[in-house]
Amino acid sequence: MHIRPATRADSADIVILDDIASSGLATRVLEAGVREGCYDRPLEFGRDGYAFIDGPFSWKNVLIAETGDGVAGMSLSFELTGGPGDQGLPDPVLEPLETLKSRAIGSRFIDSVAVYTRFRGQGIGRALLRAELDRAAGPSSIITDDANSRALSLYQSFGFEEQGRAPIIAFSDTHTATQWVLLTRPAANAHGAPASAQ
Repeated sequence: MHIRPATRADSADIVILDDIASSGLATRVLEAGVREGCYDRPLEFGRDGYAFIDGPFSWKNVLIAETGDGVAGMSLSFELTGGPGDQGLPDPVLEPLETLKSRAIGSRFIDSVAVYTRFRGQGIGRALLRAELDRAAGPSSIITDDANSRALSLYQSFGFEEQGRAPIIAFSDTHTATQWVLLTRPAANAHGAPASAQ
């Protein structure tokens, strides 16, 4: 397995993996393109968005984990500046997420880390997270939900600490979590450990 910068050609995998990372929230938000008649399917809208729209949610901010069998996973991150570009598409279900993100301005926000089901358990998610931390010049932040104990444990093992919670506005009958959880990690020292651990 190796990790490489994404290319525009990875956009279809990126949108599928983003939907996996968000437990279907990405599809919910992308349905706006279908309702407006611009696209037939949400994932088509998302693929074109990642491929052709500049900004935080672009293939240019993605790392791809690849094995001999092809794309296995991805991560997406960008600097939170507090400007309008930090936000995704307008949707009421995203408002609690945007509120939490506003508490992490000045950090590198890891928006998504996802691995295809058949590649899980091989350390790919851990390797992607490490690569994201390596490209962060300062502190890092990430949001997950309170039902994702595996992700929470992984992030905490890398020195992330909980900074706040916000209620989840229901977007799916199958999503059981009730709160979004914001975690942050201070800037790393030269050895990769959080600076507070020196």
